[in-house]
Amino acid sequence: MSGHLPVAALVVAVTFAATGLRKLADPLGARRDLAALGVAARATAAVTAGLTLGELAVAAGLLTDAGTTWTAAVALACLAVPAGAAAVQLARDQATAAAVSAVVRAHLIGVLAGVVWYLGRHGQHHPLRSWLAGLGPGQLLAVTAGAVLLALLASGVRRAPRTRASEAAVVHPPKTEHEWGAALVRPGPALTIGMATYDDFDGVYFTLQALRLYQDLDDTELLVVDNFGCRRTEEFVRDWAGGRYVKATDTVGTAAAKDLVFRHATGAAVLCCDSHVLFEPGVVRRLKQWHRDHPDSADLLQGPLVYDDGTHLSSHFAPVWREQMWGVWATDPRALDPDGEPFEILMQGLGAFSCRTAAWPGFHPGFRGLGGEEGYLHEKFRQAGHRCLCLPWLRWMHRFGRPRGAPYPLTIEDKLRNYVLGHAELGLDLAPVLAHFSQFLPADRVQKLASQALLD
Repeated sequence: MSGHLPVAALVVAVTFAATGLRKLADPLGARRDLAALGVAARATAAVTAGLTLGELAVAAGLLTDAGTTWTAAVALACLAVPAGAAAVQLARDQATAAAVSAVVRAHLIGVLAGVVWYLGRHGQHHPLRSWLAGLGPGQLLAVTAGAVLLALLASGVRRAPRTRASEAAVVHPPKTEHEWGAALVRPGPALTIGMATYDDFDGVYFTLQALRLYQDLDDTELLVVDNFGCRRTEEFVRDWAGGRYVKATDTVGTAAAKDLVFRHATGAAVLCCDSHVLFEPGVVRRLKQWHRDHPDSADLLQGPLVYDDGTHLSSHFAPVWREQMWGVWATDPRALDPDGEPFEILMQGLGAFSCRTAAWPGFHPGFRGLGGEEGYLHEKFRQAGHRCLCLPWLRWMHRFGRPRGAPYPLTIEDKLRNYVLGHAELGLDLAPVLAHFSQFLPADRVQKLASQALLD
């Protein structure tokens, strides 16, 4: 039976090398994966670091013949953590694809790791390097090809099948080089304030400077995702404001840019805002305190919009279709007292919102241009079992006026596409979407655009 040892050891080593390197390259993504399995948000950073180091140690130990017994034991421990969390989730009748996958993977790889541990413990040691050295050219090529395929499967490099409806998973680009492994070296800041911008240097300038002058930015990261690519904006953010700048011009649209804010954020929580938003004094300090007091909260947090007169405000959107948009501004009396208790809302404008980084569900990857985000994101949080809250003190002012017009692409077709994709993903009725947009486009064109969106 000792002849099976090098094969089992190779499979375990390659699998753990692939998953360990993936976590090292994207620690925040690994945290989100653990949070999705039910691991407490306050523990995801430590668990991710431990699993990453453990998986890399297993791979190194097996590939260098440093020992099979202890490496196999560490492998079993690394498999037990996500599998245990997934098993609890399944026991609570909260079955998800991620939970089932974690349990199946743990059983499959766990059997091989158990074989390695058992044989190694009984002295049936067969060094992996020596075994590989004894293979012929054809055998070595076949083993190498199998190892590469296994690594790709283990690291999740695959494309999910597309459907006529929408794709729920958000596809993210890789993190930039300086972010690799950052979460394993030091804890991230408490909060990332990130903004998506498109050809709006003035907005970025005044929003960042107002934050730096009037808000508590201790333990806070500033991040700007530029959907246009402005050299002067980049220079200001990096050289003067001390923030991080991400150029992202591949997909133009507010949803794609906001999604990248969460993807590149290193903070435990994110405050995402437009590049022309101002916050009332004390908002950032109170928001950091809120997240410290609710470390396991996965709720979507928002606050009242304050109008240009500095007095009137709107706490939420009412679910009414008007002017190619789902939602009109409305005011709940409970929002008038800045020290009032939080309360649930159905939807709200997304000029400013916050949640824990690990709780971010992502926008549909097919969204482009402007429109379709409000209501969609809120329903996505609710369907995941979380709340959408209005915090009466989280007050923000938004520059709506654009004397020179909007600099970004703005089409009815993009708005319709986004609403169709969002509603289809969440299982919402498409009839109100099609009926409303038929007021602005011929009905047959609306039907054609909707059908095409679902097929793309």
